[in-house]
Amino acid sequence: MTKGTLHLISTPIGPPGPVLAPYIAELLSRIPYIIVENEKTCKRVLASIIGYDALNGKTFEVLDEHTKMETLPSLLEGLDRGTDGALLSEAGSPCVADPGAGLVALAHRRGIRVVPHPGPSSIIQALMASGLNGQRFLFEGYLPIKDGERRRRMVELEKLSLSQKMSVAFIETPYRIQTLMGALLVTLRADTQLCVASGLMTDEEWIYTDTVGRWKQKPPELPKNPTVFIFQG
Repeated sequence: MTKGTLHLISTPIGPPGPVLAPYIAELLSRIPYIIVENEKTCKRVLASIIGYDALNGKTFEVLDEHTKMETLPSLLEGLDRGTDGALLSEAGSPCVADPGAGLVALAHRRGIRVVPHPGPSSIIQALMASGLNGQRFLFEGYLPIKDGERRRRMVELEKLSLSQKMSVAFIETPYRIQTLMGALLVTLRADTQLCVASGLMTDEEWIYTDTVGRWKQKPPELPKNPTVFIFQG
């Protein structure tokens, strides 16, 4: 039996129209089985792409940070039988600082074709616009939540950036970005370059790069939007 294909589709923070390839709408219209990080959010995004009527008859399953590894095989049962499926994150790219890597690894082991599709990636967009090293960089994901652990990790990453001549990127949730910004300004060296990229691909997009020393002269009040931070020592 021919197995289905698992399509990996990125989800924008803002309106999907300007940033999704036109063929994505056709693809999502015909795929009957969709694995989502947040069903309510993803249905709203899908409706804006393909219309609410096109959601009728589709099966939705949730894959989030609480999903247990032992339940992953059940998410692929339809694909094992030949049904195509799509994996969507709540925002951004599946498997990149978002759930999905375990499911994709299992799909490979079970002989299911995995197809990533072009789409929005705030990490790459921020790196492009930062003016920092896009040839050699490290994506750290999320820094530790506890202040002491977070600051120790910042120091380690700054030393790594200096020794390897590379940029370091990480992300944070909207309700913690102001705290993170404050920690960066008191922890990093004054001459370290820091880029803050907030609300990418939305009407509230804001991107700026400067030294930590100059950031400290006028600390910003950051909008509570998904934000990418990049620094280079």
